[in-house]
Amino acid sequence: MKQNTKLKLEKEDFYFGNLKEIIIDRMLVFQSLKDKFSKAAEKNKNRLDQSFLKEFETIYGFRPGKEILEWENLKKAYRSVLYEVADVWNMIDHHSAEEEEMDEDGGFDYAISSIEKLVKLKDPEEALRWLVGSYSGLMFLLNGSYAFASDGGGDTSWINLLPNEKESIEVNYYNHEIGELENLPYYSISHFIAENWDNESNEGYEDDDEEEFEEETTDKKEKEPILTSQIKESVIKAFEKEAGKAYKNKPIYNNSLDMFERSSWLLGHSYGDPAYAFTEKLADAPSYALWEEEKTDIKNHPNLAAYWILHHFYFKNEEACRETIKLASKSKGKIITALSGHILNYLDNQSKTLFNLPSEKVEKIRTQTFANADPKQIEPKNIKIYNDSLGLSDLKTISKKELESRLKTEENLFKLIEEYPEDVATHDIILKEIAKKDKDLKNLIEDYFRERTDSAYNTWPYSQEKLDKRLSLAINAAFRQGLKYDAENKKAYCGITKTIGMLDDDYAMVSLKESVKKLKQDDPRMEYVVEALINSNHAESISILAEAAWRTFETLDNVKEIREKVQKEGPTLNNMFTVYTHLNQALQERILTLDEVSVKLIQKLFTYKDHFGYFGISAGNAFAVCAHLDLKEHTELIANYVRKSFQMKGRDRGAYLELSSIINASEAALAWAKMEPDKAKLELHEFFSKIDESAYPGIAIDLKACYVAGLLRLEPDNQEYSKFAERILGNRGDQVRVYGIIRCIRKLELHKFKDYLWYHIYADPNPMVDYSWSYIEVEARRAWLTLTGEEAPDFDSSDEYASSLARKSKSSLPEAILHPEKHSIQHVFEKIREEKYKHEDVIRYGGPWLVESLRYSIDEYKYSGSYDRWEAIKALFIQGSGVFPYFLEIFQLPYAAPSWKSYLLQFMRVMEPESIKWNKVLKMDASEIKTLLEQPTPDWYVWTDLLTARLFLLDGDSSFDTISAVITQRLSMTNQDAYDSSIYEEALGLRLPLLWRWFGKKGDDSIQSHWKKTKTSSETRTMLDMAARRKLDKELPDMPEIKDPGILLTFYPEQREYGWHTWIHLTPDVIRFGTSEFHLHSVLQDSKTESSITSANKHLKMVWDMAHILGYTVSKKKPKGKK
Repeated sequence: MKQNTKLKLEKEDFYFGNLKEIIIDRMLVFQSLKDKFSKAAEKNKNRLDQSFLKEFETIYGFRPGKEILEWENLKKAYRSVLYEVADVWNMIDHHSAEEEEMDEDGGFDYAISSIEKLVKLKDPEEALRWLVGSYSGLMFLLNGSYAFASDGGGDTSWINLLPNEKESIEVNYYNHEIGELENLPYYSISHFIAENWDNESNEGYEDDDEEEFEEETTDKKEKEPILTSQIKESVIKAFEKEAGKAYKNKPIYNNSLDMFERSSWLLGHSYGDPAYAFTEKLADAPSYALWEEEKTDIKNHPNLAAYWILHHFYFKNEEACRETIKLASKSKGKIITALSGHILNYLDNQSKTLFNLPSEKVEKIRTQTFANADPKQIEPKNIKIYNDSLGLSDLKTISKKELESRLKTEENLFKLIEEYPEDVATHDIILKEIAKKDKDLKNLIEDYFRERTDSAYNTWPYSQEKLDKRLSLAINAAFRQGLKYDAENKKAYCGITKTIGMLDDDYAMVSLKESVKKLKQDDPRMEYVVEALINSNHAESISILAEAAWRTFETLDNVKEIREKVQKEGPTLNNMFTVYTHLNQALQERILTLDEVSVKLIQKLFTYKDHFGYFGISAGNAFAVCAHLDLKEHTELIANYVRKSFQMKGRDRGAYLELSSIINASEAALAWAKMEPDKAKLELHEFFSKIDESAYPGIAIDLKACYVAGLLRLEPDNQEYSKFAERILGNRGDQVRVYGIIRCIRKLELHKFKDYLWYHIYADPNPMVDYSWSYIEVEARRAWLTLTGEEAPDFDSSDEYASSLARKSKSSLPEAILHPEKHSIQHVFEKIREEKYKHEDVIRYGGPWLVESLRYSIDEYKYSGSYDRWEAIKALFIQGSGVFPYFLEIFQLPYAAPSWKSYLLQFMRVMEPESIKWNKVLKMDASEIKTLLEQPTPDWYVWTDLLTARLFLLDGDSSFDTISAVITQRLSMTNQDAYDSSIYEEALGLRLPLLWRWFGKKGDDSIQSHWKKTKTSSETRTMLDMAARRKLDKELPDMPEIKDPGILLTFYPEQREYGWHTWIHLTPDVIRFGTSEFHLHSVLQDSKTESSITSANKHLKMVWDMAHILGYTVSKKKPKGKK
C-alpha cells in the first residue's frame, strides 16, 4: 500500500486532538503497521467521551486534559502493534495483572497504561485506601502523577493529570535511581511520542549487517520500505518554545514537578514507611507563612488541599490543619471529604488508628517530623514547644544589640564564644567576624561552614595539623546541637563527626558522651563516634566506650525490628546496605580491654546466648577473652556454641557463613580447645569428620575450617589437620574462612605455614565495598610478626595499578606478578593484555600464579568476581600455546572448580587454528591416534573429539574401550553436584558423549549407566541428557555432490540456530572451519574464528563423516556465492 496523504501539523496541534496521527507517523515505520493500527483505532473510536472526565471529576475534584481521552481510545490500537514498535518506552501497566486481557491465542497479554480503573473506584473510602496506602497513590493525590511508561533500564515516565488550560497531558521523567521526577516535562503525550520515536534514525528497523550465510527459503517476501516521518522538526521546536513559556507561568497546584518537590518528604508517611532520607527533603517543604498565602486556593485545588492537610498534621500544626480541612470542605470531589474525616477522627481521639496505622506508629512519625522541622514550618503557638523539645529554650544567649557592640570592642572573640558555650547561632556570627579579621583562619572557618553540612562519612580537615584547637568549642557545640536532628537533616551537621574525634579534647569527650546517649544505634554518626572513642588517647574515652558497649544491649529490640523489616522487604536500593547497629563495635572492642568492665560485659552478653547473631563478632571476642583469662564458668556455654554451629543451615547449596559467624565459631573452637582440651579434642574431631555430610557444602567447609583451628591447637603435627589447613590457606577469591587457622598459626607459632601468610596480607589491601578481608589481613600481619619478628611491609600504593611500570618498563611487568605488596596483580595482568606484551616470562610467572589461584577454587561459595583470574587468563591467552602445560596442570587438580576447567577448555579451543588440527588428524593412522588419546599431549588435549571421531571411522566397534575412556575422563572433570551454564559452549563436553550413540546398544548402555550415577541437576547429568536427546542419523548420510557455493554444516549445543556454534563450510577445493558467537570475556575480535584447508577435495568425504559423528548437521542457512 502507498503512504497516506502528506501530514501537515502546526505547533498548536501537539496539545491534543492529533495523537493518533502522531503515533502513526512517528512510531510506525511500515505501511502494514500503520494500517493495522488505524483499523484497531477505528474499532474503539470514541469509546470514552466527556462523561468519563465528568465522572473522574466527581470522585477526585478536578478534570484532566482532554488528551487523556485520546490515549484511552487508542490504547487497544497500541496493544495491537506493541511488539512491533521500537521499545524506547513501553506504555505498559506492570502492576495491574488483574487488568490483563486474553489475547487471540488464548493467553494473557500485558495491560496497557490506562487511568480507566481510577473511575472504577466508586467508593471514596476504597479510593482513599489506595491514595494514602501506596507510593503511587500519594504521587497522584499530591502531585497528580500517574505511572504511564517504562524503559528497559528501570526508569519510568508519569503523566500529569492535573488540569491544563491547553487540555494536554504532560509527561514527566522519573529517575528510579534517586526516586525523583526530574527535568522539564514533555508538554503533551503527543510531544512525548514525537520526541522519543523517530523512524528516520531508528536502527531497530534497519537491515542487519551482512552475514556470511543467509537463510535458505523458497517464499522469501520482499521487505517493506521504511516510511520516514512527515512531521517537521521545526514545528516540534516551535511547539516546545511556546509550551515552555506557558509552563514557566504554570501555578504550582497544577505543576507536578513543583508539587513533587514540595511533597516528596511526605511520600510514605501515611502508610507508615517514610520516604528515604525524608528529613533531608523537609528543607523543601513550604513555610507556615506560605500556607497563609495559599489559603484562598485550597478550596479550588484538591491536590493542594490534600498536601496542606497532611503537611500540618505531620508537623503537629493542629489549628492550621483543622482550618485547612474547613477551607477544603468547599472543594469538589469526594476524596478530600474522606481524607478530612479520617484526620479529624484521629485529632478528636475518636479513632486509635489512622489509615490502618496504630496511633503509636503515627505519633512516632509525627514526632520525628516535628523534631526535624524548620521553625518557619511550625505554627506560631507551637514554637515554644518546638524550642523546648530541642533544648533551645534555656540557652544562655546574647542580644543582637549587645553582640554587635562587643564584636566591635572585644579583642579576643574566642573569649566571647566561651561566654555563650551552647549558642551556635551566636558562634556562627562571631566566627564569620573572626574570618574577616584573621587571614590565617579565614579559609578554615569558611571550610567549616561548608563541610559541616556534609555526611558523617566526610573527613574534615584532611590533615589534622590544619585543625585549629581554638575552634573546638564552637565545632563541638554545633555538633551537639545537630544531635537533635536525624542524620539526613542538614542541621544535623554530620560532616564534622570525624572532626570531633580529631580534636580529642575535653569538649570532644562531652560531645562523644552525649552522642552515645542520644543517637540511635543505626545513625551513621554513631559509627564514627565509636571509632573516635576506640582511637582516642583521652583518659575519659574508655569509660564512654563502656557506656556505648552497655547501650548495645538496650537497643537490641530496635535492631530486631529493623532486621525483620529488611528481611520482609527483600533487597532494595534503600536497604541493601542497611547497618542495624554501630554499637557492636564498641562492645567488641571494649570486651578486649581485659578489665573488670570487660568481664561484666561478657557476662551480660552471654545472657543473650540465643541471640548472638545480633552482636556481630562480640561473641567471638568474648570467647577469646574467656580463654585468655581462664574464665572456666563459661566453658560449657562456649562448647555448646560449637555444638550448635554443627546444625547451621542455609537457603541452598550455595549458602556460606558471614565473617562474623566464622570469627565466632573459630574463636569458640580455639577457646574450647584451651579450656577443656580432652572433651574438645573428641567432639571437634567428630564434627570435623561428619560435617561433609551436610546438605550445605558452603557452610560445611566454612565450619570445617573453624573446627580445624581448634584441632590444630591440640594436635599441631596431625597430618590430616595440617593438610586440610593447607587447603584452606590456599583458598583464594575472598574466602574468609581462613581466619581461625591464621589465629592458631600465631598462637602456636606454626612456622610450617609461614609462606601462606603473604597472600592473605596483600589479597585486598584497599577494599572498596566489602571490608571483611581487613580482619584477615590484620590477623595475617600479626601472625607474620610473631613468626618472623618483623612487620610485613605496608602495601606500596605508589604504582598500585602498574601504570608507571607499563609506561616505563614493559619488560618488568611479568616479574611484578610476584609482588602483591607493590601492585594489584589484577592490574598487572590487565596492563600485559592492554600492551599486548608477549614474552616467555609472562608464562613463567603467570602460569604458576593461575595454577595456585585455581588450585582450591571448588571451595568458593562467596562470590568475588575473580577479576584477577580473568585478567590473568586474558594475558596468558595472547601468549599462545606455551601456556597449555599450566592449563593441563589445572585440569589434574582435584579441588579446581569444574567451571574453571570448562572455561580453560573453551579458551584453548580458539587459541590455535582449527584447520591445522583437522589437516593433521585426517592424515593419522589408528595407532597414532590411540597413543594421543591414551596420553594426550598439551597441543592435542582439547582436540580429542576429532581424534575419537576419526578413530571410530577407522576401527569401528573395536575402538569402544579407547573412546569410552576419553569420554569418562571428560565426564570426571564436570561438576558432580551442581549445574553450570559454561558447559553449553564447551566442545568436548558437548561432543564426546555423542560418540557412545554410534556404538548402538552398547553405547546407550554406557550413557544409561553413567546417568544413573549422577545427581539431579548436576552438570554431569545435564551433559549426558543433552547427548541422549540430540537428534542423530541412524546411519551416516551419504555426502551429496559438493558444488559451489558449497554446503554449510553447523553444530549448535541444542540444535537451535542461535548463540555460540561452530561450523564447517565444504566447497570443492577449500574447507573452512569456524567458531561464531564466542563471547567469553571478549578475547576474540568479532567473537569468531576462521581457518581453512586448501586442495581439500580428497578430504571432503572424511570431513563430512567425522562432522556427522560429532553432531554437525546441514544448516538451514546456505553459503552465499562468491563476491
